[in-house]
Amino acid sequence: MRGDRIPFSHLLPIIDLALLVVLVFVPITMTSLHLYEASKGSSQVQIHSGQFEMTLPRDQIVPLAIRMMTVSKAHLMMAINLPGILIQALISLPSIKSGAQSWHPQALTLQTWQALVFPFFALPFWWLVGCGLDSMLGKERLHWSLLLTGTLLSATCLALTVGFRLGMSVSERIGADWFIRGFAGWTIAFAVLPTAWIMQSIRPRPND
Repeated sequence: MRGDRIPFSHLLPIIDLALLVVLVFVPITMTSLHLYEASKGSSQVQIHSGQFEMTLPRDQIVPLAIRMMTVSKAHLMMAINLPGILIQALISLPSIKSGAQSWHPQALTLQTWQALVFPFFALPFWWLVGCGLDSMLGKERLHWSLLLTGTLLSATCLALTVGFRLGMSVSERIGADWFIRGFAGWTIAFAVLPTAWIMQSIRPRPND
């Protein structure tokens, strides 16, 4: 690898977090500022949108902006960071055993929670894909455990993509397209690892 290039194992997690800022945090901030400006210093703000109208207390502006901007982006953020569902499942085990749904803080809706934290949950997976790219484009040799993990994850995502695609009716897929596309995208992303494995196996070792 050239010494002046940022490794993909560093770059991809940074890009992931940058997308969170651009797609979620910036809209939340802009919406909040717009509503604060509309309130003109009063204790309430009138919100009009088509036939929808409501009066919002000033101290609820930020919570409303968070809900508005995260609910609309939840599916996109989950699709981009779909492997984060594994982390979510782990922390939700106690809740699921007690009959509840996926765990999330009571102060946040499930969609808001997913939009905010899935990018962080997916960071190890973005790092893994970045390691595969670094191995393909450079001369780094990855440990077989990383290559095997990426290969298994790619195969799992492929199986889930095909399974959901073939096992769901057209009407059922209407609301789940983002889910299927997410698995398809991560099938391709994780395929970097088996590709790197093949290239690594045929590439001469440095001491050869």
